[in-house]
Amino acid sequence: MNKLGLIIISVICALIQTGCAEQSTWMSLNSSNPRIIWEVKPQADLENITGEQISTPEFKMSDYVKGVVPGTVFTAYVEAGIVPDPNYADNIYKVDETFYNRPFWYRTEFELPSSYSEGKRVWLHFDNTNRFADFYFNGEKISGTKASTKDVSGHMLRSKFDVTNLIKKSGKNVIAVLITDADQKKTRKAKDPYGVACSPSYLAGAGWDWMPYVPGRLAGITGNAYLVVTGDVVMEDPWVRSELPTLQKAELSVSTDIRNASSSPKEVVVSGVIQPGNISFSKDIRVEGGTTARLSINKDDIAQLVVDHPRLWWPNGYGDPNLYTCKLTCSVDGKVSDVKEMTFGIKKYEYKMVDNVVGYPVLTFFINGQKIYLKGGNWGMSEYLLRCQGKEYETKIRLHKEMNYNMIRLWTGCVTDDEFYDYCDKYGIMVWNDFWLYVAYNDVAQPEAFKANALDKVRRLRNHPSIAIWCGANETYPAPDLDNYLREMIAKEDNNDRMYKSCSNQDGLSGSGWWGNQPPRHHFETSGSNLAFNTPAYPYGIDHGYGMRTEIGTATFPTFESIKEFIPQKDWWPLPTDEQLKNDDDNVWNKHFFGKEASNANPVNYKNSVNTQYGESSGLEEFCEKAQMLNLEVMKGMYEAWNDKMWNDAAGLLIWMSHPAYPSFVWQTYDYYYDPTGAYWGAKKACEPLHIQWNASNNNIKVINTTAEDLKGAIAKATIYDLNGKEVPVYGQTKQVDVAASNIAEAFSLNFNPFNLAYGKKAVASSSAGASKSASMVTDGGAGSRWESAYSDPQWIYIDLGKKEKIEKVILKWEAACAKKYELQVSNDAQEWKTVYANKDGRGGTEQIELEPVTARYVKLAGISRATQFGYSLFEFEIYGEKPKEIKELTPLHFIKLELTDVKGNLISENFYWRNGVNDLDYTLLNTLPEADLSCRLVDKSMSDGKMKIAVKNNSGTVAFANRVRLVNKATQKRILPIIMSDNYVTLMPGEEKVITMEATPELLKGGVSILVKQYGKAEKNKLDIAD
Repeated sequence: MNKLGLIIISVICALIQTGCAEQSTWMSLNSSNPRIIWEVKPQADLENITGEQISTPEFKMSDYVKGVVPGTVFTAYVEAGIVPDPNYADNIYKVDETFYNRPFWYRTEFELPSSYSEGKRVWLHFDNTNRFADFYFNGEKISGTKASTKDVSGHMLRSKFDVTNLIKKSGKNVIAVLITDADQKKTRKAKDPYGVACSPSYLAGAGWDWMPYVPGRLAGITGNAYLVVTGDVVMEDPWVRSELPTLQKAELSVSTDIRNASSSPKEVVVSGVIQPGNISFSKDIRVEGGTTARLSINKDDIAQLVVDHPRLWWPNGYGDPNLYTCKLTCSVDGKVSDVKEMTFGIKKYEYKMVDNVVGYPVLTFFINGQKIYLKGGNWGMSEYLLRCQGKEYETKIRLHKEMNYNMIRLWTGCVTDDEFYDYCDKYGIMVWNDFWLYVAYNDVAQPEAFKANALDKVRRLRNHPSIAIWCGANETYPAPDLDNYLREMIAKEDNNDRMYKSCSNQDGLSGSGWWGNQPPRHHFETSGSNLAFNTPAYPYGIDHGYGMRTEIGTATFPTFESIKEFIPQKDWWPLPTDEQLKNDDDNVWNKHFFGKEASNANPVNYKNSVNTQYGESSGLEEFCEKAQMLNLEVMKGMYEAWNDKMWNDAAGLLIWMSHPAYPSFVWQTYDYYYDPTGAYWGAKKACEPLHIQWNASNNNIKVINTTAEDLKGAIAKATIYDLNGKEVPVYGQTKQVDVAASNIAEAFSLNFNPFNLAYGKKAVASSSAGASKSASMVTDGGAGSRWESAYSDPQWIYIDLGKKEKIEKVILKWEAACAKKYELQVSNDAQEWKTVYANKDGRGGTEQIELEPVTARYVKLAGISRATQFGYSLFEFEIYGEKPKEIKELTPLHFIKLELTDVKGNLISENFYWRNGVNDLDYTLLNTLPEADLSCRLVDKSMSDGKMKIAVKNNSGTVAFANRVRLVNKATQKRILPIIMSDNYVTLMPGEEKVITMEATPELLKGGVSILVKQYGKAEKNKLDIAD
């Protein structure tokens, strides 16, 4: 994978993130160590040669491929250039998978440096291997028994060997590891199950609807390898646990296993220091030879372990993710034997089932006593070939933090690198941590190996404050034996500090899906879910069913610049036909999951939505630009629909997915190359901690507060512009609003039909089907809400206009359940009614009824007989008089600009929408906008740390819509990625200027930067050059 400028520290110790966090790593055995060369070769090519022979200096491995550790067998061949770039075109699908789906030997040699002193214990560590491993060292088998095979089973199990008696102080030491791939799915087209059957493993290794089948199915030495030198006594799995009786007082306890590797008893002193606070403690323990003892220290032993006014760990948006360190030292006879250092956070997770508006229990998260609204995404593989390590995780997690997320769900636990959790701790991203099970058509083939890996996972990760929940299986329940084991093991090893939940989408959760793109209004009007996996079924309706959703997603086209990286130019245009998208296996688009392999994403609907909403395109670049508008709208709409129901029903939303593992067209916010798509900007906007938003269904404006602080005296403002960028004041509104911590408040509703006399007026009906279908729905101006009567005749509904008005026209907007026969009546007292119109053959839809002018206060629809067996169902009941000449009408396509400011006038949140009030979702008029005069200036520059600010200004009298800002290196003209930006695809009204902050790795900026700006539908232009 192209690291795209990420600085990967090559200092030997620093490379081992896990080791540095936990212990003093003496020597890295990773490929990044220039003194280490791993040799990889198929076992079949070394027939009748044993591991004992291979692990001797005399053995010479010819014709080997240079291995990559951490990494996979297949990656070694990719890096050696033997396999063409698997990211590009359909290259990976052409690889002969049978070559890699077999055992391989890894072999390396090393010499001890002169600083090594005898009399110390030497430990050989492997953090992860997949799927089976047998280990040899200096001519001896060190795993299992001499005759055993597949000694280490799984992908999350740490291997640690005492090689003290085998190590050579001078001369070559040799390690040999036999890696055997999974027993299942030996060919791409094999019908035997993978996934659960091969667990514990990376379940997506045999392919999913977002990454291809990987030859070898990710078999290899997939974690860090290293040597550690200690005394006879070592500490294992140290754990700092925090309890929080109050927010002002924390009680810490420290525990660790103490292993005595010698044959004689040892008197051990374990001492520690916790920072900040300089909290010191120590305790003695006797450990018999060849045994392991558990040492625990708590407030009853050391009073200093009660911490006053602790610095709490908070998720992103609710406070700072404060971290502590604990350095433990164990000594024997006054000499240090082992040192461990770990990072932890003081926090308290709680979970409650809170009833929604219809009494269904919704799982709700609390931390440190604060109710937390979950915002985030699902994460599958970090990279489909496991080519993500070290600092690259910081880029990925930082992008999630910048999207204002507070949770990542690790789908089926496909991440085994500790760095992932380190950066989640740092950036305040909670982790929903799955185990390696999904819809279980088959039992786990090796349940005992599964249990061993699960135990190691919990012990290895429990210090991370970011872990918020352990989950047994994706969209199903583990088999009872495994379910019970996981529950009991977590209760013991994690003390139930985090919830164990068996299933990812049930029991207080609202199911899974949808996965095809839907317009924003749709999400406001229905929560929608794939109920097939949800038993008992969640009760769905217009006002409920949102709950806590762990999966909902959409196809997401990358940018044109990224598509050029992996789709050959000959295949750019035209896009596949609808028939090809549905049925064609072999086109390159399907190989990157825009086709039948990702049918859940409904690529036909996606393509047609872009074409119908934004207009047909003449080429791929134009289509990609329009697709970003769809990406932005759909992603923002999903989150904002859940925001709209926060605590009334919704408790959070995790999209499917936020992070890509492979260059594709589905399930992502930023793409494989770190280029943020429109979906990234939609998510970033909707998930703001303090956020103002528009409901596309009923035109309500709400303020969302997902922080731990009250917002008081804020000003919510809506400004409406026509297509030409002229403000139309009659449609705008301003109101002061207070919003409590972790809550929402309605500011006002926009009225896009000020001539409708019925808007917002009182409505009274003979009957209604509950609060969500009450009479008031016909005057709310919303396109999705409706009144529904009882299933009988006659029924009526009337509008109280508040005073006598001249009435000339009535518009009735029916649902399918309409009136067959009805009358319109008027009255001045709601007692005596006069019939002014009668229809004996109603057909539903939108009925526009011209009346002889009449003056009245009340207008009634009197239903005589229904057209269906259902009740009368009416979306809107609009009443019109004479239209005032002084009011300017909106252009059909217009813009909504929302602003939220504090009491001092400082901008807190802003939001922007485009709307067609005549033909919903028709945005083709955007293509008629003239080119604006844009300029760009440098506001602030600090190239040494990679930060800068620019301002983009619209100097013309027209709208500059969806301006995309992009950076390239002035010297190389290559994209500057990854980059953190405050905003993009910004729309500027006449005379408006927007300041955008940017941050990139300084190395990427060497040679200078060119700022390119592209107005929607217009050519990209270089607006500013910045020297380095």
